[in-house]
Amino acid sequence: MTKNLLFLFFKTTKQKQHSQEPEPPQKKLAEIGAQLRQYREQQSICLDKVAVVTMIRRNLLQAIEDGQLDQLPEPVYTQGLIKRYAEAMGLDGAQFADFFPIEPPRRSTAKLSWQDGPQLRPMHLYLFYTLLIICSVNGLSQLMGGSGTAKNAAVVQEIALGQQEQARLVAESAALKNQKPDSYEAVEAARTGQNLNDKSAGNKPVMVSLTFKAESWMQIQVDGKTEFEGTLPIGTVRTWQAQNQLVVLAGNAGGVMIAVNNGQAELLGEPGLTKEVVFKADEIKPSAKPKN
Repeated sequence: MTKNLLFLFFKTTKQKQHSQEPEPPQKKLAEIGAQLRQYREQQSICLDKVAVVTMIRRNLLQAIEDGQLDQLPEPVYTQGLIKRYAEAMGLDGAQFADFFPIEPPRRSTAKLSWQDGPQLRPMHLYLFYTLLIICSVNGLSQLMGGSGTAKNAAVVQEIALGQQEQARLVAESAALKNQKPDSYEAVEAARTGQNLNDKSAGNKPVMVSLTFKAESWMQIQVDGKTEFEGTLPIGTVRTWQAQNQLVVLAGNAGGVMIAVNNGQAELLGEPGLTKEVVFKADEIKPSAKPKN
């Protein structure tokens, strides 16, 4: 009887979609969550049991039932969670997942910025500095009366070469800054003697490499945001980095080898058991071992 009601729910919803504008994801999630909660309660199944069967955190299942879109990961991952929840209830998971939209909202292209106006090109700057150098050299030559010694001529030539080099660097830096920020940083690092690799290491102080000896469901949180959630097969090797904190949750800890900051890889835990490990940047040293 309940499954017949769900069939009528999806049929009515599809008719509305053809006759009206698409509903927002928040409203669709609330409708899906209400149907799943109603079916679960009719079957007298507690949410904790669903969390064990689906290997999905209870707070995520609760967010689906309550329609709290801001408490869930990206739409494509949320769609997978809905599918697994519905299948655990013996329902058509694909039908529930298809009802939840995953297309991102369109961004408006009408907004203008100051960059849309006319700008000076690097070539303009280069020509300006070149003209300034020529005027400076001519002025120095006239001050020396055109009959200076070889020493004075060498000084003038050195000044001119220095100004030309400065103009070239200014034009090159302006071009790279306007077009390729990464290349601009590389030029600035070369001029100041800064090591870009050291800078990158400072931005990503926590790095975890996972090697899968057996299939396992995983959830990876990087600095408070869920970056991955799903099942990875045998032989998969994945690496994640974080600035402050990295959380690893495995459904089959005995099938996962973990290495922190390029350290020695070790088993995450016992086979068949769920385990969560938290790595904090201010508590981890290079080649650190995971805390049990």
